[in-house]
Amino acid sequence: MRVILVSGFLGSGKTTLIRQLAGYLVVDREQKVVIIENEVGEVGIDDRFLSGEGFQVREIYGGCICCQLTGELTLAVNQIAERFSPDWVIIEATGVARPSTILNTLERYGKGIDGIFTLAVADTGRWEELMEIMPELISAQVAEAKLVIASKIDEAGEGELQRLMEKVKEINPRAGVVAASLIEGLDEPALRRLLQDASA
Repeated sequence: MRVILVSGFLGSGKTTLIRQLAGYLVVDREQKVVIIENEVGEVGIDDRFLSGEGFQVREIYGGCICCQLTGELTLAVNQIAERFSPDWVIIEATGVARPSTILNTLERYGKGIDGIFTLAVADTGRWEELMEIMPELISAQVAEAKLVIASKIDEAGEGELQRLMEKVKEINPRAGVVAASLIEGLDEPALRRLLQDASA
């Protein structure tokens, strides 16, 4: 199975992207998909939403999978590989997760994983504010990403997308950047490219 690890600060559009990506994989590609949803609190709103759309969702509550819940994440991934043998596992990390720790854990202890593709969703309109308030966290999410999706471009001001793209390239020159209004969704060519990269 292949893993797609999705990071990004709260409200950036991660769940919207995952819903579209999972739907495309299941409906258009006829692939088997399991979503792992990490909620810091006790109640998972996103996972109820995703489950209601017919996706197989495994919730991990009460902490962040990049620090105190790494063991539970590994157990969940290994159980999923054994019980479901999916083509894809999509992991939605909390908005405060640092992807490097999750990657290290999965690479060392995950079973049945053919590859891990990391992407970060960045809210274009709030990018500069978040970089000012929590530069280390946002930079850590971008630094591990193979692809950064600049979301909510329809809500961004003039020049904000350009500044985001320049900063992403400064932090991580290897990352691809795709601009999107996630309400409208990624178009099919962008989805195909994303999955082609994730399959490489």
